[in-house]
Amino acid sequence: MPRPIDRSLIEGSPARALLRLALPFMIGNVLSLVVLIADRLWIGEVGTEALAALGVAHVSLMVMHTVVMGMGIGTLAGVARNVGIGDGAQAGRFYGRGMVMALALAALLIGLSFVLPEPLMAFMEVEPAVAEPAVDYLRISMWAYLFQAPMFVQNFALQGAGEARAALAVSTVSPLLNAALDPLFIFGLEMGLPGAAWASLISYVAGLATGAWLIARGRLRLQANRESFAGGGGIARQVVKVGVPGTLEHLVRTLASFFLVTIIAPFGATVLSAYSAALVLVMSLVIPGLAIGQAAAALMGQNLGAGQPRRAWKTAWIGVGLYTAMMVSAGAVVYLFAEPLIATFDDNPAVVAEGALLLRVQVVAYPGIAVALALSKAFGGAGTTLPAMVSAAVGHIVWQIPAAWYLSEQYGPVGAYWAVATAFLVHAVVQVILFVQRFRPGGALAQAAEAGELDTVRTR
Repeated sequence: MPRPIDRSLIEGSPARALLRLALPFMIGNVLSLVVLIADRLWIGEVGTEALAALGVAHVSLMVMHTVVMGMGIGTLAGVARNVGIGDGAQAGRFYGRGMVMALALAALLIGLSFVLPEPLMAFMEVEPAVAEPAVDYLRISMWAYLFQAPMFVQNFALQGAGEARAALAVSTVSPLLNAALDPLFIFGLEMGLPGAAWASLISYVAGLATGAWLIARGRLRLQANRESFAGGGGIARQVVKVGVPGTLEHLVRTLASFFLVTIIAPFGATVLSAYSAALVLVMSLVIPGLAIGQAAAALMGQNLGAGQPRRAWKTAWIGVGLYTAMMVSAGAVVYLFAEPLIATFDDNPAVVAEGALLLRVQVVAYPGIAVALALSKAFGGAGTTLPAMVSAAVGHIVWQIPAAWYLSEQYGPVGAYWAVATAFLVHAVVQVILFVQRFRPGGALAQAAEAGELDTVRTR
């Protein structure tokens, strides 16, 4: 029998409910971080060009991953709200349509894998020694979306349903298997960088199968059957209505990162390797924040669905406070130990010097990253993703890209680093203004949630 709605998530202490969901999500996300670190540690042993290639390929995949993320955001919002209402069958329909749409996107990316990688490297003006392994890695990784995309949506649906343990199980299987397979494929089979992509593909198959088995047992609040995957055009439109603005918000940031790499690529493999090493360190701090944000998103949706907008508001700001405190503390550590942190991945002295400079500039952005990410997830859980997209566009398109181009022309790579750091601060300020405007107690959305008429104002 499926579990009844967990009242402790929408009653009692909001902070306790947030931490109860966030901690299992954080464990899963930290395990995903294991893969990021393992990839860069092993590939760093292959050489500076290979690590630079991984960084170039990664930023290209981030753009593609963002498109898939939109289906996850739309699915989470629909599942969370219907679980909050107590309609498990409708939550299952959101899950089913999200999975079908993720598979359709994966098919598109597989088609693009035959024609896109080489032109991407040419557009970014990546030197041949870096471009060749990056192309191979990209092509295999694009095929992996056949399993990664539905696994991603599946995990978001479990999070939206408040099924932290099931989400943790899915999040555990894939990264641990990936980390175990990395050295086998990279060194044992002498595949180099492409071996890391094959290890990831196999791990996504295992993660997807684990989630499907857990849901099929019928013991979760998230229920699914054959009917959940058939028809449902109206539900698909709702997933798209929430997911597309959410996708665009993430796409803005990832495109800005893509253009940043395009701007710094002509400075050579040393700068690209430093960027790749610094990126994994930043991601190691973003991933715990994602857990807090994902928990806040699930609770935003469930509390709004249950007609409790004030509790939803309070939960979001608790998440912001927790993540900001974590990022400020981590920033001090990163600033003091920047050189040894970079040397862990590439001990080339030139790479260490460049990477340490990048890390110390990035520390300025840490509070902005915390606020922007946490509130972005809260917007997604509420199904109101357009304001988050606008704030990201102001910070990363209107400010970051022109500033990075101009400052890099004047001061070299460090100018681009400062453009990125200040962009997150701009993003955070605009995000706070729009969040307060939309969700403040007594506002139009809060009144609609209390009256059970949330859909009439959700996307205005």
